[in-house]
Amino acid sequence: MNRVLLLLLVFAFSARPLLSADELLIVPGDGLSHIGERVSVSGLVVAVFVSKRGNVFINFGDKYPNQTFTGWVPAGTPPASDPSLQLLQGKTVKMTGVIELYRGKPEIRITSKDQIVSE
Repeated sequence: MNRVLLLLLVFAFSARPLLSADELLIVPGDGLSHIGERVSVSGLVVAVFVSKRGNVFINFGDKYPNQTFTGWVPAGTPPASDPSLQLLQGKTVKMTGVIELYRGKPEIRITSKDQIVSE
C-alpha cells in the first residue's frame, strides 16, 4: 500500500512543474483569459524587437502584429539596456508578472531581470 501511495505521489509531482503556491503557469495563448492576474507565462520567444524609443518587446507565438503574447520592457528600466535580451529569441522563456491588455493583446511589463528566466 505504501509503495502505491509513493508511486502516485511521484507521478503527481512529475506530471507538472513544481510551482509556488501562489504561482499560476500558463502558455502564451491563454493570456487573454488571465488579464489582471499575476502569472508566469512559459513559451518559445519568436522575436525580440527594440523600438526607436528603446522599448524592448519579447514576442511569443508570432512576430508583431500577430503575436499571441508580449513581454514589454519599458525604455529606461534596467533590463531594457541588457543586450542579453536579444539572446532570448528562439529560446523557451518563463516571464512572471501581471497580465495587462494593450491594443487587444496580452502583455506583461518587465521592470526587473528577475521576471525573466530562460528555461
